[in-house]
Amino acid sequence: MIAPSKLLLRCGCLTILERTLLASWPEEGCALLIGSQGEGSSLRLDHVWPGCNRWGRQPDLQPWGAGETPGRDCNFLLDPREQLAAQRWSRQHQQWIIGVAHSHPHSPPVPSAADRCRGVPHQLMLILSAQQGLRAWWLEEDRQVRPVPIDVD
Repeated sequence: MIAPSKLLLRCGCLTILERTLLASWPEEGCALLIGSQGEGSSLRLDHVWPGCNRWGRQPDLQPWGAGETPGRDCNFLLDPREQLAAQRWSRQHQQWIIGVAHSHPHSPPVPSAADRCRGVPHQLMLILSAQQGLRAWWLEEDRQVRPVPIDVD
C-alpha cells in the first residue's frame, strides 16, 4: 500500500482523539484509528477507538529492549483484546484499522525511534503533542516515516 495523499478527519473525531489522548497526561494516551478509503489516494478517519495504555501492566507483553525506558510517560502498549475487538467491529462495519494514535506528553509530535520500530508498516501514525498539536505520519516498510497532510471537516 502506498502512502495516502492526505487524511480526511471529521471534526468530531478530532475532538474525541484530543480528549482521549490528553486524558492520560502525563502518560502517553493511545487509540486505534478506524476508517475507509477517501477520494483518490486519501484515507478517511471515521471512528476513534480509545485504548488503555497497558505499558508496564503486562510484563509478558513488554517489547522493550536493553536501554529503553519502561515508563508510560514515553511508551504505550495497546491491549491486544482491545485490538481484536476493534478489528471485529471494523469488519462488521465494512471498515478497517487504518492506524494508531498516541500522545507525546513531553516531546514534539514526531515518531521516535521506538515508535518507528514498534509501528505497523503501511499504516497511519497520529501523534498529538499538547504543545505542538496533531501530526499524521505514514510508516513505510523500511521504518521510514512520511508526513501526511490532515484535512479537518
